[in-house]
Amino acid sequence: MVQCKLCLKHVPKLQNSHFLSKGIYKRLRDENEKNPNPWVLSKGKAVQTSKQIRKHLLCMDCEERFNKYGEDWVLSNCLQEDGSFPLASILATRSPGMSANDNPTRVYYASSIPEINIAALAFFAASIFWRGSVFSWNADGSVPVRLGPFQEQFRLYLLGLKAFPEDSSLWVAVRKGKETDRLTHPPISNRMEKFHVHKFPMPGLVFTLVIGKHIPDNCRTLCLVRGLGNPIFVTTIIEKFIMDTAVKILGEKTKI
Repeated sequence: MVQCKLCLKHVPKLQNSHFLSKGIYKRLRDENEKNPNPWVLSKGKAVQTSKQIRKHLLCMDCEERFNKYGEDWVLSNCLQEDGSFPLASILATRSPGMSANDNPTRVYYASSIPEINIAALAFFAASIFWRGSVFSWNADGSVPVRLGPFQEQFRLYLLGLKAFPEDSSLWVAVRKGKETDRLTHPPISNRMEKFHVHKFPMPGLVFTLVIGKHIPDNCRTLCLVRGLGNPIFVTTIIEKFIMDTAVKILGEKTKI
């Protein structure tokens, strides 16, 4: 018998679970290219490969739970292989709640847009960050995301036993840009003063998770889950950050 990382039940067999959802890899492929496989970034290198990051991690019930409560909706509404982008199209039909002529970022309040599944976005993002915290996915044997004492809170949230952790703020941004809108890499983490920031880009979207007991109030207001109106951002400025991060990842050298 083996133990599922999420529900902690002992089962005869674990599923070969993806770190990044299988559907993400599908949306990264470009069938018009000679080599349609996506580029995978890791420390010190970029490789074009069909290999997907997987580990026997979850039981069948928990694997299906991730699909049902997050992946199905998010992957159906993110940037697609054919260039369509359902979530961006939904937002394009609405007036932003906040915008300015001199600012490329617009804020939409998802609570007033019934087509947006707020719970699915939050669940999907939490599942990616949690998965990143429970296994040494990195090629050098390190753990990509360190949730510390909040790891158990996220596990219980994903099981539907607790609410979204209070000392965390989840930001969701729609990427409005063509140069790097499909660029994806595993979550990265940084410490900022008295809290931690974890970021994960995927086709058309970026999720940012801020964790700590001393998160500034202005950061809490940006939270999709608890922020007033459940804000979602549409912006072009995050593309430069993603590209700079990719360059940094490629500049890091791994130990052989």
